[in-house]
Amino acid sequence: MSKILGIGNAVLDIILTVDHHPQEDEELRAQNKDVETGGNINNTLYVLNQLGHQTEICTTVAADNESKQLIAGLNQRNISTEHTQKFIKGRTPTSFVTLNAQNGHRTIVHYRDLPELSFDFFAKIEIEEYDWLHFEGRNTTQLPGMINIAKTFLTHQPISLEVEKSRDGIEALFSSVNLLIFSHHYAKAKGFNNGQELLESLTLDNVNMVCTWGTKGVWYKAINQNIEHIEAEQVSPVIDTLGAGDTFNAALIHSLIGQKSLKDSVIFASKLAAKKCLQPGLDNIIAEQETKKPLANIKQLSNAKTLVTTSENGDSLVLIKYEDSVRCYINNCPHQDVPLNEAYKIDVNPFEKTMKCSVHDAFFNIEDGLCIDGPCWDESLKSVAIKIDDNGDIYTI
Repeated sequence: MSKILGIGNAVLDIILTVDHHPQEDEELRAQNKDVETGGNINNTLYVLNQLGHQTEICTTVAADNESKQLIAGLNQRNISTEHTQKFIKGRTPTSFVTLNAQNGHRTIVHYRDLPELSFDFFAKIEIEEYDWLHFEGRNTTQLPGMINIAKTFLTHQPISLEVEKSRDGIEALFSSVNLLIFSHHYAKAKGFNNGQELLESLTLDNVNMVCTWGTKGVWYKAINQNIEHIEAEQVSPVIDTLGAGDTFNAALIHSLIGQKSLKDSVIFASKLAAKKCLQPGLDNIIAEQETKKPLANIKQLSNAKTLVTTSENGDSLVLIKYEDSVRCYINNCPHQDVPLNEAYKIDVNPFEKTMKCSVHDAFFNIEDGLCIDGPCWDESLKSVAIKIDDNGDIYTI
């Protein structure tokens, strides 16, 4: 087990699972809402913790109520918050995430009104006690001083830098670290078409370099070696890509701490990042995952009738097509907590786009599960988030 300090921003993530990416001016009902601690450095440390390392975060926090939730979430992840710089003014950084249940892709709107970590605060930390320092490539006014201190006081401990975005002055730091992890966002912003072009443009000694490119794989260059490329792991169904890059970074650091080669470390990191895409969130990312059975195939569904099926945990579920997507609800009428098909099959009106409970004739919108007529008017069926893979198989998320 190694002791790892991560320096970057902790964020509160508000994640809304939707059945498709929203269009401009569209009003869309979310299938699910989760509030999680997030941010690149936080997620990376959480995965490193699960890989058996002792992790601590160096970040800034506000004095609002959301910061209490953020700190509690970090502690729940077993990430030490001893080195958190507190500010009275400002608000907790928040990311509003829409997660597309159809393909696992996400769109992020980020809000930040909080100062970045100061050089003076970082300088007071006894960094010599750590086995690895990992920096998020931001805060470029303070970051050069922090990395310079790290190089001055550390004797053998590696320093890694995640370069996710193009920021003023970030390139001046490349030669000061041992490991550079580039994202395709940075490479594209600099005009490169792939990781090969980016790494060829850099003439750096004694620096391992990696550039991830999503489904196009990973390019990497070990010290005094040629640039190499590995293909991306193929995964299906893709459930959630949020945090996949952070998982890659954590697995890469973990493998290098274990004295693996850069090639072997990149392969391990790619596999773990792919595994993350098969599950929602980052909990239990290291545990062996059971193979999920599909609820049904989309070919079994229509807009004119429901399909009642059972999930792996024993819940009775109602599936039905709605326009070009699929809706899934717990098979339970909120009127008297009985299955919608308790007395007879569930009647569907494809023209009104409603379905009716067979017991007391409560009518529900297929689109959002809202009761629009009957004894439980204005109550709703409980929606279940689902994913449809390339073969049309339907899975719960």
